[in-house]
Amino acid sequence: MSEEKAEHKVKHGGFRTGAGRKTKYEKTVVMRVPEKYKDAIKSLIKHLDDCEMIDKNYSGVKSEPIFIRSLQDKPQKITFIVNPVSKS
Repeated sequence: MSEEKAEHKVKHGGFRTGAGRKTKYEKTVVMRVPEKYKDAIKSLIKHLDDCEMIDKNYSGVKSEPIFIRSLQDKPQKITFIVNPVSKS
């Protein structure tokens, strides 16, 4: 019976080079974050993506406030601000 299994080769599934969902970012990393901060991190990434084209001709862009709870369960309001930096 083991000989039959050795002859049978799977023709689908498994590792394939170039397979999988593509990202719009250059390189990504996987990291663990507290579940309470998940929405705040998603909002930060969205805000940074929305402000991608900000340059010295624009003033800073402020996000809408995000309400979260700290790890000690204290209410917090977070706002992200992107200010352009002029190249010297």
